[in-house]
Amino acid sequence: MMGLILLAALAGGALLTWLRAAFPAARRLLDLLGAAAYMIFFAETARAVLKTLLDDTVFMTQVHEILLRPLFLICGGYLGPYGLSLLLAQLWARDK
Repeated sequence: MMGLILLAALAGGALLTWLRAAFPAARRLLDLLGAAAYMIFFAETARAVLKTLLDDTVFMTQVHEILLRPLFLICGGYLGPYGLSLLLAQLWARDK
């Protein structure tokens, strides 16, 4: 299963890198989606931590319920390949 996840992340990163290079307009859209995903990911995480602190369940496993939230999973799933595509684009630009 981990191999499949790694392969999907690499394929997604390669696809996003290709889109960034092939279509300049796509670069802006991908960056906008990346910023939105980052903000939603951050807000979901902050909400889970705040709820844990307010409920005084710091030493419980309540904070792990964030792993079941669809927005957290979708945004985190996009940020992995997006971050990889940014790194690949930087490496590609350095070689030129």
